[in-house]
Amino acid sequence: MREQLRMLWRLQQIETALDNAESERKGYPQKVRILEGKLKEGERRLQEKRGRLDEVERRRRLLEQEVEEEREKVRRSRRRLLEVKTNKEYEAILKEIEWSEETISQREEEIIRLLEEADVVRSEIPQAEREFEEEKKRYQDGVEEIKRGQEALERKVQAWLQEKEGIIKELDPPLYSRYLRLKERRGTAVVLVKDEACQGCYVHIPPQLYNEVLKNNKIIACPNCQRILYWEEGDEGGG
Repeated sequence: MREQLRMLWRLQQIETALDNAESERKGYPQKVRILEGKLKEGERRLQEKRGRLDEVERRRRLLEQEVEEEREKVRRSRRRLLEVKTNKEYEAILKEIEWSEETISQREEEIIRLLEEADVVRSEIPQAEREFEEEKKRYQDGVEEIKRGQEALERKVQAWLQEKEGIIKELDPPLYSRYLRLKERRGTAVVLVKDEACQGCYVHIPPQLYNEVLKNNKIIACPNCQRILYWEEGDEGGG
């Protein structure tokens, strides 16, 4: 019976490990999504800076075109000054020239501001590119690490399943059935004893019964929770 108890305890350990492995499996996609999120964020920052530079340059070219158009207006207006015949026409053309020159001045100020902004953004892009490359490396390393972890876990799972199958074959059928019923009802079927207490419900075990449990030579249930009591040999709390 000692060996049956030992196998029962080991079976429960294996099933706990398999449950944990399943939880770990379910966590892998989330780990990958976190890495992907960081990678996408790094790419977004880089594209944002590149997009901002493109927009600044586009706006600058548009303003430069407007400046050239206004300058052409000024040139045409100055030629018209040579042809006017009245003071009223002369004053009107001068006003047009004034408006155009004011527009040119405003546009040129904006162009200078955009040139300065472009220089700043352009200087930030190499750093953003380096950060993105570093993030790509972290992503690749992280995915590879997750893959290795998955492969190692699967090897363990296969070994545990094989061991579990062997244990079930060696267990007395009535004892295994009892184990399954307890597991379904209590979550765990086998619990350790320590300091004269059941570690499942923490109820005190009478000294005489506790001494019997320490022998591990028969199936003994906790008087309170009915779980099977087991003393792990070498546990200082057992005696």
